[in-house]
Amino acid sequence: MEIREWSRAHTLALATEDRIGERINWLMTAVGRAYLAFCPDKEREEILNLLRNSDYPENRLARDPKRLETIFSETRRRGYGTRDPSNVGGYYGRPPFSDGLASVAVSLLDRKRVHGAIALRWPKQAYSIEDFAARHLADLKSAAVEVVRLLHTFPEHESSPSKGRTARRR
Repeated sequence: MEIREWSRAHTLALATEDRIGERINWLMTAVGRAYLAFCPDKEREEILNLLRNSDYPENRLARDPKRLETIFSETRRRGYGTRDPSNVGGYYGRPPFSDGLASVAVSLLDRKRVHGAIALRWPKQAYSIEDFAARHLADLKSAAVEVVRLLHTFPEHESSPSKGRTARRR
């Protein structure tokens, strides 16, 4: 999974260094969890099999199917993914660094296919995840529906193979 778009250029509030093309952790991030919780079972299992064979410490969770099912069930129940509490920030495959942010993400779900995920992040001292979701989840879900609708306006999107899963961050 990688960052394909973000709004950092439009805000001065978050001082992060996200870049288009940065790889995103599947299991520890809100976008990864939102994607995996809602993608088809076969696709999820293929991704998890790859992660189980990875040497990256961030992928150890892939070897705990009971905990993963609990995480994915909770994500589906809530309707959004959250960061793992132990995830303080950073980029996949690199040393973690504390960015001071919390995150919620929803999948870009189109019938039975997930195109990616879209997230909102904020300084975690400002709101609890539950308070932030209560205030902004409806707008985030509306944005996800609009993104999926817009994907259908580009004929090349429907016919071209995916170049990787997408994480959209705000």
